[in-house]
Amino acid sequence: MEEQKTEFIQWVKTHKKDLIIAGVSIAAIIGIIVGIKNKDSIRALWESLRKSMEKDPIKSLVYPCEMVEKITYESVPVVNAVSSTEIIKFPSSHKSQVSFEVCDHIRNLPDGRNASAKKIATAAEYGYNLKPRQTWVDTYTKGIEVA
Repeated sequence: MEEQKTEFIQWVKTHKKDLIIAGVSIAAIIGIIVGIKNKDSIRALWESLRKSMEKDPIKSLVYPCEMVEKITYESVPVVNAVSSTEIIKFPSSHKSQVSFEVCDHIRNLPDGRNASAKKIATAAEYGYNLKPRQTWVDTYTKGIEVA
């Protein structure tokens, strides 16, 4: 028995390259077969993706909230008042940063803290029931503000 095991291991070592080629070939053939059998579904998916990208390429990407249309991707010079959703180009001593909208959401609070009645009511308006130690956070802008 031990001799057969040693012979098999030696055979595998000798034919290692052939076994790798066979394994990759079998996987490729299976992939081709699955692709051919599902070609209509794959085409429909690609067509749907293409159409959604043509409509609005930025909105068709997945984002945590629907505030995408407020972001612009243009560098602007440093000025006294800049919209909070533009990329701000600072002098070389600073890096450019972007301000962005954070959607309203539920936040967990530390022990002993609870939401106010106003926040509980606001969350209920949006269809959420807050649990103990949770509060509602309204939409806000995060990032650099230039004054």
